Amino acid sequence: MQQMADEQRCGYADCDNTSSDFKCCAECQKVRYCSKKCQKTDWEKHIFVCKAGKPISTVYYLARDLGRDDCKVPLHHQTCVDYGFDKALRILGSEGVNRLCMVYQKLIRHFRVPLKTLRTWQKEGRLVEGIKSVFEANQEKGNLYDWFLKHQYLFDGSSIDPVTTVRQTMTSVTAMLLKVWPYAGGSPHDTFATLLSKSAKFSKNQHNCFFFVAVIQNPGVPDPDIELRLTFGFVAEQALNVNLGLKYAELFTRCTFEEFCQAYGRSSIPALFARYGIVEVGHHPLFRDVMSGSPSTFKSVWRLKFYIEDVGHSRPGEHTPPAPSVVADYGYGNCKNAEETKLLDTLYTQLFGKHAVDPLALHVACLKGELLDFAKKYVKLSPWTAKYARLLKKSHSV
Repeated sequence: MQQMADEQRCGYADCDNTSSDFKCCAECQKVRYCSKKCQKTDWEKHIFVCKAGKPISTVYYLARDLGRDDCKVPLHHQTCVDYGFDKALRILGSEGVNRLCMVYQKLIRHFRVPLKTLRTWQKEGRLVEGIKSVFEANQEKGNLYDWFLKHQYLFDGSSIDPVTTVRQTMTSVTAMLLKVWPYAGGSPHDTFATLLSKSAKFSKNQHNCFFFVAVIQNPGVPDPDIELRLTFGFVAEQALNVNLGLKYAELFTRCTFEEFCQAYGRSSIPALFARYGIVEVGHHPLFRDVMSGSPSTFKSVWRLKFYIEDVGHSRPGEHTPPAPSVVADYGYGNCKNAEETKLLDTLYTQLFGKHAVDPLALHVACLKGELLDFAKKYVKLSPWTAKYARLLKKSHSV
């Protein structure tokens, strides 16, 4: 009985092997595997736990976000730049992004191109050459390959001129808004000028809801630096363990635009999800908590999580600054320089990422003035223990 109790399952989710003497991952010393093969296969997922808070090659973000059937667009900014998504969105809009998703899914999941090989092609400027060689070697030259050949410029690492960027961005936004205009009560035959004229009568909440619906029905999720990620609860998506963008899209097929706007204004979007049978979202305690005061009031821990997610998906120095409540409650007000700010960014990145701590548990620790003790349970603070003690000292009330 004791031997069975000590047995653990292999850390690779698709492996059912169990044993009491699996070897630990040499990096994190936490996850155990039955074989080197399982560990190697799981690495593209495990790397985000194993190296949380450390630099991770963008090819792993690509595999993580596009290795699913829903073709989720990468949120990581540098990944979008490295693999053409930034350019595709600006020039071709959401349809171009979807096609690009399909190309990389084909390479990674169907042709089984090793991620290290894909990374090498990208770094050496040989993505076009490498992708051609894979498709031709597999004698697969259908519509997707034809699309790739017509849009090779997305893969060559070249930049687009500012005039083209502005023109294509305007074209993309126009198409995005017109696509969902009928859902908001407009005519499918309305011009963009008519849309602007009629939507000018919208309240602030209606404007936010309309733009959010457009985002969900096009790229699929709000960018990390857009406040909509906070006001519509995406800061709780990790705990939900679902694609929240897809769940919102499902909700829009069941509720009216008017119902959605009313729920948004009354802080009752979770109840709207539950009413239409999407209970895994509507009844989740963390989603309910973050949405309980939306769109105007949030616990500072949710604003902290919004800030940390933006830090993780932005170029250095290009992320939005932390909200005043975050500065007051989570130590940023005690920072004397950029180095100390970076220490806190790294700490909270590890807490939310590698350790997936409950944001409300962190909130309670903040209320009690016990942030340092809370952090020590999960993260090794040395050799900056004394500095963290000063930074995390409570000097403001929540």
